[in-house]
Amino acid sequence: MKKKCLLLGLGIIAGTLTSHAQFSIGLEGGYNKNHIITNIGFRAFTKYEPLDGFNIGIPVKYDLNNWFAIQADPQFIRKSYKIVRSSYFEGINHTNKNNYIQLPVMAHFTFGGQKLKGFLNLGGYVGYWSSSRIKGTQINPFAKDYDLPDDAQTPSILDGQPGYSYNEKFIFDSRRDRRIELGVLAGTGVSYQLKPRYELFAEARYYRALTDQQKNYMLNQIPRYNDTYVIQVGCMYRLGK
Repeated sequence: MKKKCLLLGLGIIAGTLTSHAQFSIGLEGGYNKNHIITNIGFRAFTKYEPLDGFNIGIPVKYDLNNWFAIQADPQFIRKSYKIVRSSYFEGINHTNKNNYIQLPVMAHFTFGGQKLKGFLNLGGYVGYWSSSRIKGTQINPFAKDYDLPDDAQTPSILDGQPGYSYNEKFIFDSRRDRRIELGVLAGTGVSYQLKPRYELFAEARYYRALTDQQKNYMLNQIPRYNDTYVIQVGCMYRLGK
């Protein structure tokens, strides 16, 4: 008897969801700022700085009823950061511009009126670190030091030793670099039903990586995690009837 009641209840729920189901597809794009979460306490006069990035995606949404949907956003996103040194090491820096192919999957909760609505997204994502470019300035350990007077004072290390600048494609090392990134996300925003089939939206979203950018390749390794804030806008188009 209990089994029949359970099957009947599941059938009613499935029928209700199916009767409201709607499929939508769209286009989105936005601006982001990526931070690196790590520990640099052992490196004096060094800090990580966040850098700007962008993202573009094709959101796909399946509405199960008027307040709940499942959404996925296959997208391209750039997550960059910079390492800068200060004081005597002023001028030494290193920038990583990292490109990811990413798939966020989330539960989409909607509330509000008929046309203007608020929404909340909660879920996770998997990303693939597809490419990267590095640039910066470092000390050249193979170059001869500058000839300076014995009593000369050099305000920075680059005044006494030659440096070199670089701007090149980053070569991945399969023993060191972890190219698959897993994480969680949360977002909130508003949407406006422009026409029966068109819906505009604006959203603020937060991505937090749960996997280190590096594999376990050395002792006393300091992990690094991407931490990304996104502001984006987009438009959805409802398919079907």
